[in-house]
Amino acid sequence: MNASLNSSLLQRTIDLQYENKKRSYSLKWSMINGFLFVVFVYDLSCKCPNYTSAFHYAEYALATVLGISLIQHGYQLFKRSPPLAITPRQRDLLGVGDADTSFRIIEQQSLSSHSISPDVSSLSASLSPRWRRNADAGSRSASASPPEPPRADTTPDCFISDYSELDHYLKQYEERSILESSLNVSTSSPTPMPPPHYQLATLDIESKLEDSGANDRSGLSGAPQVWWRLQLDPQRLTDWNLNLRLWLHVTILERLVREMAAVDEALSRIGLHDVKLGHVSVERLRQSAKTVGCGSLAAVLPFLEAFPDQKYLVQRIKELAVGGCLSNYKWNGGGSDYDDNKPTDAEIVLHLLATYLDGQLPDVGRKAFTEGHISSAPSPPPRGAGALSIHKVTSRPPHYVLALEDDTIEVCRGRNNLLHTILLLIAACARRTPPALHRVHLGPAGLNMLWIIS
Repeated sequence: MNASLNSSLLQRTIDLQYENKKRSYSLKWSMINGFLFVVFVYDLSCKCPNYTSAFHYAEYALATVLGISLIQHGYQLFKRSPPLAITPRQRDLLGVGDADTSFRIIEQQSLSSHSISPDVSSLSASLSPRWRRNADAGSRSASASPPEPPRADTTPDCFISDYSELDHYLKQYEERSILESSLNVSTSSPTPMPPPHYQLATLDIESKLEDSGANDRSGLSGAPQVWWRLQLDPQRLTDWNLNLRLWLHVTILERLVREMAAVDEALSRIGLHDVKLGHVSVERLRQSAKTVGCGSLAAVLPFLEAFPDQKYLVQRIKELAVGGCLSNYKWNGGGSDYDDNKPTDAEIVLHLLATYLDGQLPDVGRKAFTEGHISSAPSPPPRGAGALSIHKVTSRPPHYVLALEDDTIEVCRGRNNLLHTILLLIAACARRTPPALHRVHLGPAGLNMLWIIS
């Protein structure tokens, strides 16, 4: 029912905005048609009454068409639907401007639960991630129970948006439950159900070490202090995780898959039908790039040369690019044919990120980011002023830490270990003045990575 009502309100909003667009279109063409109509009428009024040519008949025809068109556009200008009543919150959700006369704004405080139209009230409930008060604890059949006693709380439905309102509501609910219990006992009504127990969801960073199979919490990996240290709010960690996944998908995976398809097509077009990405070795691809001078193949090669199993790597990259936001990501595994001899998804994602940044950073080295900001055990992570790197501690299962100057910063083990370590790397770069990596700004004019933690 709610979905149908929401769809109806959204459809009405789309219709009204479409009418406004048609009205603007009609106003423009009414002015053009009116001007041309006046020109033709004026010219016809000045012609000799006893002289008529084929040109004048054409003017009569055009003037008639313009007049009819002018009437149609004028009718569209004066045709208006009644304004739609919405709340300020719904105005923001629907993207309605303040000057739009097709919508009538009603203050939320003046609305009662029975005066709101079904379309408007249900839209707020479905689009707003807030808790809503429920005036009735449950429904009872009129034929099976005596008349209900008067309600202790007759306030209209409203939204709970912060902790103070939640505490206030819980106190009211408890008082109302006690009152209803006493009234039910006096009227010999069935014992009411106990009030629901409200409990706030825990943060991802405080969750169990999922998928890691380890119980070691040494260093309090993933503790909020880690994030506050880099001026990050741990309450927003889930949003940043999603933003990073989206950035990796759109910026790297989606483009890489598109370029690989273009390379296969280019190789086939020049007659190298046996040379396909994922079917031949990297050395064969490198020789083909030198022979035919395929620039796209030379750009794709760095993403493929880190792992010997080309068939699995190419197939897994395509699988990770499906669905958006790394929905197929398995931090300590891979595709259906994965085994311990193949790279995990965490290793593949880190390699793709490092290779992409190698191509974006200035040529201070052969691989600026990989050589300067990626390290792996048993080699120790870089130390000292300005040191910043993602250090791989173990490969099976993959576990990464951030080496920041003389400190080692750990986040939670398991599925989000690599992603959260990358977030720490971005936050560490964002603290610099200006926020940059090898003189390349992290903002929209450079790598466009600041929005991930904004």
